[in-house]
Amino acid sequence: MFFWFFRELFVYKTCFGRKQVYFTQKSKQKECDMVSFCKYFIWTIVFISIPLFAQYVDYSYDRGLPEQCANCGTQPGADTISVCVTFEKLVFQNADIRVIYALLADTAAMNIVVDPEVNIKATLKLDNVSWCQVFSLLLDLYNLRAVRKEGYLYILAESKYWSEKFGEIENVTKEKQLLDTETWLFRIQNVSADLMQESIADAISSRGNIVVDAQTNTLIVTDLPEQLKIISDMIDSLDILNNQVKISCQIVQIDQSSLKELGINWSASEVGGNVKDVSANMNQVGGVGAGGAMGNFTWGIISGSYQFDVRLSAIISEGKGKILDQPHIITMDNISAEIFSGKQIPINTVDQAGNLVTTFYSIGTKLNVKPRIAKDDKIVMELLIERSGYIIGASGYEITTRTATTTLQVGSNDIAVIGGMITNEQQETEYGVPVLMDIPLLGELFKYTNKTVTSTVITIFITPEILKN
Repeated sequence: MFFWFFRELFVYKTCFGRKQVYFTQKSKQKECDMVSFCKYFIWTIVFISIPLFAQYVDYSYDRGLPEQCANCGTQPGADTISVCVTFEKLVFQNADIRVIYALLADTAAMNIVVDPEVNIKATLKLDNVSWCQVFSLLLDLYNLRAVRKEGYLYILAESKYWSEKFGEIENVTKEKQLLDTETWLFRIQNVSADLMQESIADAISSRGNIVVDAQTNTLIVTDLPEQLKIISDMIDSLDILNNQVKISCQIVQIDQSSLKELGINWSASEVGGNVKDVSANMNQVGGVGAGGAMGNFTWGIISGSYQFDVRLSAIISEGKGKILDQPHIITMDNISAEIFSGKQIPINTVDQAGNLVTTFYSIGTKLNVKPRIAKDDKIVMELLIERSGYIIGASGYEITTRTATTTLQVGSNDIAVIGGMITNEQQETEYGVPVLMDIPLLGELFKYTNKTVTSTVITIFITPEILKN
């Protein structure tokens, strides 16, 4: 390389400053070129530097060799002499690696602990090797790592070492992430905190969590600051005072012929629904006055309430109908409300021990309404109607319940009609000779019971009205 450089230097030219000196070879003169000289000079420096710096580069992979091994080639101190010894001959055949490390520990007067998961059988046959070479060879051959602990060296698998390392890094990262999070309190004003939690659940990041304080209707949210801002905006948009819906009901006993005078459209209202009958027999002990059975439900709509009120008043004044109940209830948009009109009847039964047990059953009409305000002041109502009654059979009381579900869409102040609920009322009246009819046993000869069954049709008129805030 040096010969090549000087040959090129003399064959071509050299420059020093701006003073030109010409060299010739075979009587050929060449001009001095500063650029060419610099190019060859730089390449020469590079080639000279590579071997000089290469001796300082350590290509070995440090698996935790004791630091005393670095001083074995120099003036060893008292703490390095033990690891600088040389074994003239070292032979192990299928030996437990713990035995080899025990020998190294005794030789170097060092505490060495081998991880219980390191189960290796080693075979070695070495001549004139140092303690450090044997130690390093075992680490390299069996992919082990030596970790300096307090007062001892801990030998473990390389994979476990990095697994624990990454675990420590992950724990530090998690701790840092926890330090980065903040906790905000959101006092919910207009809706349930539980419902709000469901609405914003998807906005919570993997590092966040949310707790509901039902007593104060407050959400306790922990998350990253930027995520909390998003959640805050969502709550501001959702926590608004919704419109309310007033549900007015009229439960009317009316003749079938008179329903035609009210202008009911029986075909334009039903979106979908189903009817279900349930019966239960109760063994009778004692008696009560009346019972009932149901017919088929029908659905209809009356547009506008003013003319309906006038016509219904006329029918009632003519004795063709009777208002049984007029319940009212106000509920929030998209929140269910329940109305019940009826009575509780006591039914006596005997338990297995022979004791008399009185159970009260609710008999009448139960209406569950869930209104949802739609466009153009329309209201979609999910209706659940339950009509229960009873009849006296041979084995006791038979409780009959008919339920129906449907979805209707009506305008605000329009009237939804539920018809077809036929009730058969059974009345029992005792007649007899005064005083004599009360004599035990013989009194039955002086009295009789008259049973009458009256069928009536119950119609429910439901008027939803939007109460705007």
